[in-house]
Amino acid sequence: MSRSSLGSSGDGSLDSVLNATLGFQKIFAINLPLRTDHRDQMSLAAHLTDLHVEYVDGVTEVDRRTLPPGGNPKAKIGVLGSWRAHLNVMRMIVEQNISTALVLEDDSDWDIRIKSQMQVFAKASRLLLQPIPGTSGRMLDPTYPQPGEGDVAQDFDIAKEIAGTPTTSPYGDTDKWDLLWLGHCGARFPSAGDKIPLGRVVVSNDETVPERQHVDEQFGDKVLKEEYPDHTRVVTRAKGNVCTLAYAVSLPGARRILYELGMHKMDAAYDLMLRAMCEGKGGRKMRTCLTVQPMLFQHHRPIAAKSSFTDVGTPDAKDEVEYTETAFTRNIRWSTRVNFPKLIDGETSNYTDLFRDGEPTPELTSP
Repeated sequence: MSRSSLGSSGDGSLDSVLNATLGFQKIFAINLPLRTDHRDQMSLAAHLTDLHVEYVDGVTEVDRRTLPPGGNPKAKIGVLGSWRAHLNVMRMIVEQNISTALVLEDDSDWDIRIKSQMQVFAKASRLLLQPIPGTSGRMLDPTYPQPGEGDVAQDFDIAKEIAGTPTTSPYGDTDKWDLLWLGHCGARFPSAGDKIPLGRVVVSNDETVPERQHVDEQFGDKVLKEEYPDHTRVVTRAKGNVCTLAYAVSLPGARRILYELGMHKMDAAYDLMLRAMCEGKGGRKMRTCLTVQPMLFQHHRPIAAKSSFTDVGTPDAKDEVEYTETAFTRNIRWSTRVNFPKLIDGETSNYTDLFRDGEPTPELTSP
């Protein structure tokens, strides 16, 4: 399946995904001002892939009196700072009445072909969010809004199925979704017991997806590698997601996150509370969140001391002296950051691919 055939529907809103904000109203990147290295890399990556990013300062101080009910006043400042920085973005979206926004953490990386990848994701997300054309609201996924006893997951071929055309966002009308979890450290496929719709939109023969031998599920499950052929990407409802490397929110979603994670209660780190909200766990109301495996955005690990990789947790003592010798980004074939040397010289082919078909998976030692 060619990339161009998936994006040539003649639908103008689908074409808008190719703009400088990937079809969202804004792209925000959270960056601690002291991490000038991260901002340098993010700015160059955005420039070289024609993306427009607006920066929001990370947070290094949190007044413990501001924590929601249940908030642990002894929590590490890195965890609290991350929580507050993300909530500051949600508040900004609400204050400025921004219809949709993509939120990136400043060490996120993506494929040089991110625009065509996101166009395919938009087509997939519609199949799970928009009603079937010509029906009175009937959805493609028969397990929507909640699977019944005995229901099983069903695959939907992105090349064969169609959905209604949205009017407020290329990814699906904004009253139909809260969050699109595009960059993570692992995700799982929903099962009937989760009470989450089970439908899976399958993108086959995707040349931007590594072979299964190269896919690193990290904290997710192995279903993608065990049940699907090489070069397959799958879009589902979000389940078990870890890390908030990249996610899009609608304005309704931002309002819900600001209340649920900023006012209602605080019982975990930001990503785990977001996961609970998506799944309707821990006393939180279930919201509509989609995700994708393999992810479209991922942590980049530059040539540097491992202790420099995180601003949230405390690095292990050995990380203070261990060094990453080769820059890499898991699951991203034509990493924008790995390809900086070629892109800044204007090369348009022979990009570095750390996960070439038929070759051994390189040793990636960083967490």
